Amino acid sequence: MTVKGFAGKYLRVDMTTGTLSDEVYPEEMLRKYLGGTGVGAKVLYEEVPREIEYSDLRNIVTIASGPLGGTSVGGSGTISLVTKGALTGGATSVQANGLFGAYMKFSGYDGVIITGASETWKYLILKDGKPELRDATGFLGLDTYEITDALRKELNTKGREASVLSIGPAGEKLVRWAGVFVDHGHSASHNGSGAVLGSKKLKAIVAFRGSGRIDIHDARGLLKVSQEMYEDVEYFRGTIGGVESGWKSGSGSLPIKNYSTYEWGANDPEVDSFSEKDIREKYQTERIPCWSCRLLHSTMMEIPEGKFKCHVEEPEYEQMAAWGPAIGNHDVEAAMMLSGLTDRLGFENNEAGWLVGWVMECMEKGYLTENQVGFNTGFGDVEGAEKILRLVASREGFGDLLAEGLKRVSEKIGGKAAESAIYTMKGNTPRGHDHRTRWAEMFDTCVSNTSTIETHMSVMVPDAQGPKNPMIISTEVARTKGLMQLEDSVGTCRFNTRMNAERITRAISAATGWEMSTEEAWDVGKRAVNLLRAFNIQVGITSEYDRPSSRYGSTPIDGPTEGISIMPHWNEMLKNYYALMDWDPETGVPTRSVLKKLGIEHVADDLGNQ
Repeated sequence: MTVKGFAGKYLRVDMTTGTLSDEVYPEEMLRKYLGGTGVGAKVLYEEVPREIEYSDLRNIVTIASGPLGGTSVGGSGTISLVTKGALTGGATSVQANGLFGAYMKFSGYDGVIITGASETWKYLILKDGKPELRDATGFLGLDTYEITDALRKELNTKGREASVLSIGPAGEKLVRWAGVFVDHGHSASHNGSGAVLGSKKLKAIVAFRGSGRIDIHDARGLLKVSQEMYEDVEYFRGTIGGVESGWKSGSGSLPIKNYSTYEWGANDPEVDSFSEKDIREKYQTERIPCWSCRLLHSTMMEIPEGKFKCHVEEPEYEQMAAWGPAIGNHDVEAAMMLSGLTDRLGFENNEAGWLVGWVMECMEKGYLTENQVGFNTGFGDVEGAEKILRLVASREGFGDLLAEGLKRVSEKIGGKAAESAIYTMKGNTPRGHDHRTRWAEMFDTCVSNTSTIETHMSVMVPDAQGPKNPMIISTEVARTKGLMQLEDSVGTCRFNTRMNAERITRAISAATGWEMSTEEAWDVGKRAVNLLRAFNIQVGITSEYDRPSSRYGSTPIDGPTEGISIMPHWNEMLKNYYALMDWDPETGVPTRSVLKKLGIEHVADDLGNQ
């Protein structure tokens, strides 16, 4: 009998043979891992060989919802994608909102597990419990907007009858920082998820709304919790205005010109044009809400004329930051155009922004030459940024090297160019702030298993950050660890749930009928964190990689934290974090005691723990 709150099965897709088979998990396993990141971490740890490349046909991609997916909880169309990533070679867990997670469940599946690699390009259909692989050769080269629209037309769907998950040209060309996109611009893209799907020659997955529904144990109880969640966040209008507010706050949190300065050089009217109110009034054309979401932060926008004319899904803060201050651009329309282009080509936005900003600085300072790059560029050159993105997407000229990611290309160039690159030593780039004033976010990004932040948003607010209390920071990162993975395992959006463990637990109990405690629910997230950590250690990503690159961890030369660096505190913070996680304080290896507590003691044997 299907457990309430779940569709009841996963679809296993063998791309090598074209075989599609159902996989049913027992209730005990579902309660232990829930779905999303939890189940994905389990599959990754148990089935993916440590020594293989991301493109090996033995790599596996799990795309899953959870017990709250497709319910009354706002934003419960979210999916979590887990795989062995292309940038770091380690674990990847990344999420996208939209409709896909809900429609996948309505089509009869809690998740899709993709193995093998096809000889020819395919796309997958999920409809009424009858999956089908079809030829995708005719859709090659289409960007993420074009493939979404083309497949909806091909399958004769109208409006919001189908949701499309896809890769763009960058994924087809195995760009190591290519991403996966849902319904145009919802991005699940850290650590090269799109390159992994590209290596399997899976261009897209289409999930139909259909007539399916999810059987809920206590629908009224779940609706009550959903309403409480909404009332906590109904003020939220998205992050699109974060550049303006970040600049005017004087916090130093904007990433300006590749961390080379805190001086953006924009005047007041230019900064005002980045305001949420101004952007919505000038460019917003329609709302495209995610499943069951009432918040205003998912819309379509249009620049109707001029050299940056485009139709683009609402850029989030990190897109506006990447294509505004990070590259020295003051034109909001240019930032919006580059944001849309990044999504269309199928890139992970943060890596794109850091990489373009790095090229611009290196060319201005002579660390890169016109002969190497193929043309001249520098900060503020919007046309140059567009040219770089297109060269990478097609792997042409210098773009072929840039497609390998910022850490690899900077190390290959060497010298001052290498010293100017922003990344973690694992090989991923951070999210779109200057973390030298956001120590909690820098620390968490570097110790994370998943190539992005991995802890609770409350740790990121100014009062919880350095440089006043470095040890409190590492303590808080450890204390809240697992909450994000819990939220990513149930199929919901963190802007709606705010990762409130008590409410998420009540929602799980209402959906499933389980009498789950908050501690039990939180352990689902901690279990995933420890599995991903153990996987990375076995890959070779050990404690020496829990650090920033030299520019990422550099001492600011101006701004509110001029002359103040996190690095003198780093080793002490790291030992404190490891100890609080119940990991070996010197090596960061999970101890037998924590693994036993979480019901995965066998992992200790794999790690050689006594």
